[in-house]
Amino acid sequence: MSTARVAARRSLLSLGRRLPARAVADLRSVLGYVELGGWLASQPGAPHPPVLATRQDLFAHALEHIHGSKPLYLEFGVYEGLSLRWWAGHLTGPAARLVGFDSFEGLPEDWRPGHGQGRFRTNGPPQIDDPRVSFVVGWFDDTLPAYEPPEHDQLVVNIDCDLYSSTRTVLTWLEPRLRPGTLIYFDEFPDRDNEMRAFLESLARVGRRVTPLALANGGLHWLFRYE
Repeated sequence: MSTARVAARRSLLSLGRRLPARAVADLRSVLGYVELGGWLASQPGAPHPPVLATRQDLFAHALEHIHGSKPLYLEFGVYEGLSLRWWAGHLTGPAARLVGFDSFEGLPEDWRPGHGQGRFRTNGPPQIDDPRVSFVVGWFDDTLPAYEPPEHDQLVVNIDCDLYSSTRTVLTWLEPRLRPGTLIYFDEFPDRDNEMRAFLESLARVGRRVTPLALANGGLHWLFRYE
C-alpha cells in the first residue's frame, strides 16, 4: 500500500506539471463541490434546498423570504450593476434601501486564470435612476469600518466578492450585525479557496446556524438564511 501511494503521488506530480493552470483551477472547483456536498450532509436534517435554473430565479426566491417593511440590500461587488438593477426593480417598497459597494478598479489581486488583478474594472458606479440606491466607492477594508447602515428591519446581503480576502473582510464586518432572518447570497460559492472558505470560517467564529434556502446554475449560486 505504501509503495502504491508513493507511485500515485509521483504520478499526480507529473500530471500537474503537464496540466495548464485553467485545468488545475477546474479540478479545484470540482473538489469544492464535493466538499460542499459533504458539508451539507453534516448539517442538521441534511437539507436538500431546491435547485433553480438561474441567478434571477434565486433572487426571486429570496424575495419570498423578505418580510420586513424597511429592508436593506447590501451588494458587495457591483461591476456593471446588473444584479443591483434587478433588485432595485423588484424590491419595490418605498422604504427599502439598496447600497452597492465596489472600488470599480477591478480585482485587488489575482483570482483565477483569466481573472487577474484589475479584472472587472469599470469607469465608476453604474447609472441607476432610483433615489433608494446609493454607492460606497472604495476598497472594502477602507470603506466598511466607517460605514453605518441606515435603519432597517431586515438585511439582505449579496456577496459577489470572488476573492477570499474581500469576502472575509465583508463577513467580519457583517458578523456583529447579523440577526435571525438575515439573507445572504453568494455568487461563486463552491470556490473552496475563496467565498466558501470565508463563509465557513465565519460560521465557525459566530457559532450561528444557517438554512440553505436554494441554489441555482448547478450549485454555483447559493442563498442562505441566518437563524
